[in-house]
Amino acid sequence: MTETVVGVLAGPLTRRPNRAGESVLGDVVADALQTGAKPFDLNVAALVDPSDLRADLDGKHGATLVKLTVGEALKALPLAVGSSVVRLTGDQLHQALEAQFAKHGTVMQVSSQLAYAWSGKTVDPASITIGGKVVDPAAGYVIAVSDGLRAGHKGGNPVIAAAPLITKGVTGVGGAHPGPLFDNLAAYLSTRNPLAVPALSRITRA
Repeated sequence: MTETVVGVLAGPLTRRPNRAGESVLGDVVADALQTGAKPFDLNVAALVDPSDLRADLDGKHGATLVKLTVGEALKALPLAVGSSVVRLTGDQLHQALEAQFAKHGTVMQVSSQLAYAWSGKTVDPASITIGGKVVDPAAGYVIAVSDGLRAGHKGGNPVIAAAPLITKGVTGVGGAHPGPLFDNLAAYLSTRNPLAVPALSRITRA
């Protein structure tokens, strides 16, 4: 079972961040979570705690492609690491993005729907976009988040931890929630063969 190939990658997915704190593994896992949470809201975005990514996905190298096994994927994303869906206002999303710099300075990984720019310990609210549109501070947004952001071993993100959960029943990967990150990644890879390595362009550091 552990040697079963769960997907094929166009290159290794590592946790190594660029100057802005973004990594290719973080991008892919956030995209997988975003896709798994679509039943909650078509415009859902996703945030992933980098501490929930336990290992790089290097896979078994072929000539040009990386074959990813179940065992390797589980080392990076143990089944115990789940997810949930919360509702944040645009202002709360801004607060959550800035809160990540207050305690540990680790940068949350974001899905393709979400982009922003930061400098020092501040995030420019005018730079925060969902679906290419600047967020409205008063509007509500549906955000899928990994477990670490709600109650991680480092305390999570206080804004996200206090946000109301969305619990309506859906028929997605996890029923009333998107489910384990591993399940979301496996479902995501099943429709992308091979999976392209994303460009790091969602988070900008001034």
